Amino acid sequence: MTTLDYAIRPTRSRRRWLAMNRTKARAEAGALRLAPRAAARGVALFFGAFALLNLIGELRVHGFDENVWWLDLRPVPAMPSAVLLALAGALLVWWALRPATMGWRRTATLVALGAMSLVAVWNGVTFYRVWAAGQIRPWLPLPFSFVLAAALLFVAWAVARPAPSPRSRWTPMVIVATLLLCGVLFPLAQQGFFGKTTYVRPVQVAVVFGAQVHGDGHPSTSLVDRVRTGAQLYKDGLAQRLLLSGAQGVGEPANETTVMRTLAMGFGVPASAITLDPTGFNTDSTVRDTVPMLRAGGYRSLAVVSDFFHLPRVKLAYQRAGYDVVTVPSQARRIPQTTRLVLREIPAFWVYYLRAVLR
Repeated sequence: MTTLDYAIRPTRSRRRWLAMNRTKARAEAGALRLAPRAAARGVALFFGAFALLNLIGELRVHGFDENVWWLDLRPVPAMPSAVLLALAGALLVWWALRPATMGWRRTATLVALGAMSLVAVWNGVTFYRVWAAGQIRPWLPLPFSFVLAAALLFVAWAVARPAPSPRSRWTPMVIVATLLLCGVLFPLAQQGFFGKTTYVRPVQVAVVFGAQVHGDGHPSTSLVDRVRTGAQLYKDGLAQRLLLSGAQGVGEPANETTVMRTLAMGFGVPASAITLDPTGFNTDSTVRDTVPMLRAGGYRSLAVVSDFFHLPRVKLAYQRAGYDVVTVPSQARRIPQTTRLVLREIPAFWVYYLRAVLR
């Protein structure tokens, strides 16, 4: 062996280092191959748990149906739809926690995912039908149902693929991270797809939520925009009355409803068509105050007007009180606080959702 051979021959420590690098590279490559499957398990866990929680709420309260937030099965009778969602939810959670690589459970999970995807696609087709009929004015030309169908098909793809042989310690972390990401993106999607869509339905009453009155007595931008939108509903013949709800907060020189009434009349709504709720300090108090007023007046059809990011929570609160409301986003100008308010509504959505389910 020549001197050159000795020079280029790897030492024992270098061979160990090279072997460790190869092992590390294979592990990283295996983790990358496993990441999409782990992410699909996180998505499956989110939607499976969501479906089962909705069914718990339906069993606890007659007429409760929170599944419309993701799958609208209302044309199907209540019992078959409940059975479908119970089986699908259980199979998704089971696969997320312990994936089935073959056998009846894998087949059943694929069938359930296929059925839910078809329902989501049908909901998307319905979106375009009611849009064409002029019953909604969406902000985006894409229904949330199609996004949901894509997510379900992604999970079906992961279920159908053979499970890779290597195991990764990162898998549980990817599942949890995906679950948390879904928990953030779902309410954001509701704000964008649902909150920004105007539902055009004639109603008896439109409830307009209050907003800040500045210290010098002039209304905030949000308050003007909300009242203007409610007044337009009245002038278009879509609302017979306006119910203005607000209160006098700290630093406000007057009750918000007093300012709102002046604004509404300035926008062309007669005083005889305006009712005030002067103790609506927040969403809960507005719902608590207005529901008895609506029932006393025999009003059943109701629209609610607020900023887009607030509307999913408002709808949940009224659903909890037994009213399926029509939501109308105010034609709002952007304010500096918009981003903060949008982010605030993410945890608020889940608080109101869990309260509706577990009441």
